[in-house]
Amino acid sequence: MSDELKEAKKAKAPRRSYRNDDWTEEQVKARKAQLTLEEVPAGWVKISEVATTCRANGVPISKFVRAFGGDRGMQPVAHELFKFVYVGRTRYVAPEVLTQGIAMLKDPSFLKAARVRKPKAEKGEKAETGPVTGTKQEQPGRRVAIRPGHN
Repeated sequence: MSDELKEAKKAKAPRRSYRNDDWTEEQVKARKAQLTLEEVPAGWVKISEVATTCRANGVPISKFVRAFGGDRGMQPVAHELFKFVYVGRTRYVAPEVLTQGIAMLKDPSFLKAARVRKPKAEKGEKAETGPVTGTKQEQPGRRVAIRPGHN
């Protein structure tokens, strides 16, 4: 392999560590530094424990992940209760998430995006349509069985 090709592969990271392309590597590192602590706060639980509780209560894990700001916390949290911290590579949340948080996540309207509907067209403003295409019987090359008594 040529040296130019090797350099090009080194310059391009094989995988980004976040989904939003607007974030730079420095911003991601700064955000992770904000969320990182040296010790686990008293009583806080691992994200995996909350995920197990979510499954037991019929709550999708993806909804829980969206509530705490996405996989790496790059988005804003849905509620202050869902703030998490890193200790090493493990994420921890407050113990209230196991009770109050699960109750919030069970609510079908929690984290629902409001749908914006298109305004209805006025009755006089119907869009013009082209001519109606032929029926199946009129299509060339297609054989259609005609039942007796049906014209």
